[in-house]
Amino acid sequence: MRRHGFTLIELLIVVAIIAILAAIAVPNFLEAQTRAKVSRAKADIRSLATAIEAYRIDHNSYPNDIGNDWPWYPPDSLSTPVAYITNSFLPDPFRISPMSANVIQGRRFRYVNYIAGRDGWSHYGTPNDGGAYGMGLHSMTSAWTTGLATFGEWKLSSAGPDQNANLNFVTEELIYDATNGTISQGDIVRSQLEPEARP
Repeated sequence: MRRHGFTLIELLIVVAIIAILAAIAVPNFLEAQTRAKVSRAKADIRSLATAIEAYRIDHNSYPNDIGNDWPWYPPDSLSTPVAYITNSFLPDPFRISPMSANVIQGRRFRYVNYIAGRDGWSHYGTPNDGGAYGMGLHSMTSAWTTGLATFGEWKLSSAGPDQNANLNFVTEELIYDATNGTISQGDIVRSQLEPEARP
C-alpha cells in the first residue's frame, strides 16, 4: 500500500499563502482597533463633558482641577456625593505609559479648568517670571488666560493614538486628525467652546 502526503513544495506554498493573508489582515486589524479606541475616547470624553455641565448647573461653577486629590484630571466630585457620572475615573484608552509617578493618575483623561487655574496661580509666587520650570506668576496667569480664550472655561483631552499626551496641555494643543493617518500625532480634545471632540 502506497501512502500519499504533501510534498515540501506544497507545504511551502500553503505557508506562503498564509503569510500573505496575515500580512494583509494584521494592519487592517490594527487600524480597526485604533479607530475603535478613538471612538471610545470620544464617547468617554462626551460623558465627562455632560457630567461637567450638569455639575455647573447645580453649583454655578465648573469643578475645580487643582487643590484636589488628582490635579488636572476629572475630579471625584463628579461622582460623589452626587453622581453626575457613575465613575469619574475613566481610563484613557491611549495612555499606556503614564507621565507621572502615579500610575493611576497618569492613565486618566486630562481635565483643565481655566478659571480655577488662572485664579489659583494668582495666589502663588511673585509677579516676576522666574520660578520653577521657568514659569513665574505672570507667564502662568497669561497661559491660563490664553487657554480660556482658546477653549473656554474647561477642556478635556485624551493622549490620542500616538499615546503621547502633550506636556503643554494648558494652552498649546496638537489636535489629532484622522485625515493625517489613523495613527498620527495629536490629542483628542473637547472643550466648552468646542462641544464636539475634534476631529
